[in-house]
Amino acid sequence: MVRETNTRQRQLREQIAQLAARLVAEDGLDDWGLAKRKAARALGLTDSRCLPTNTEMEAALLEYQRIFDEDGQRAQLHWLRSQALDLMEVFERFDPHLVGPVLSGAIGKYPTIHLHLFTDDEKAIELFLLNEVIPYDPSQQRVSIAGVARTVPSFELNIEGSDVQLLQFTGADRRQPVRLTADGRVLERAGRASLEAKLDAAASLEARWSDR
Repeated sequence: MVRETNTRQRQLREQIAQLAARLVAEDGLDDWGLAKRKAARALGLTDSRCLPTNTEMEAALLEYQRIFDEDGQRAQLHWLRSQALDLMEVFERFDPHLVGPVLSGAIGKYPTIHLHLFTDDEKAIELFLLNEVIPYDPSQQRVSIAGVARTVPSFELNIEGSDVQLLQFTGADRRQPVRLTADGRVLERAGRASLEAKLDAAASLEARWSDR
């Protein structure tokens, strides 16, 4: 009975994840929690145990893109990662690292480029934005750093039509695992060299397919 219940819950999570992935990809919902709840309601499911994890959601979104829009997704992802690389050059003094959907590839219709910046001067990033005349909206983001909940400065920008979020951390935070409190997963980070390697690998793969 327990095995049957677990199997049923897994199947329901898969159904919710698949529908939620479609909502993210087609309707532009960037709040995965909202997309999962909306998908569950559409399927007539109310048991919170049936809601998929963000890991399951990410897998469903990548699978959706592979089946329905592989070429379009690949082109958009390349453009976004190239934009992220340009931004990392702009903010080079803050040791920028890319995180989130643009890094994982699980992008929605209106993806945001998420960068983590590191400095021990709490005013440095805001002063940099002001000096470079880069418009921004300041806010705060709740995160968990090495298991401790904290609020860190957040700066929201729009660069060449793309939404960008900068989160400000201290230099010591660079060596610590960071989780979004609404998610719970440790965020994968990629520095400039890692992102360049991803872009080079994608270009090599594209070239091999073009030669066939």
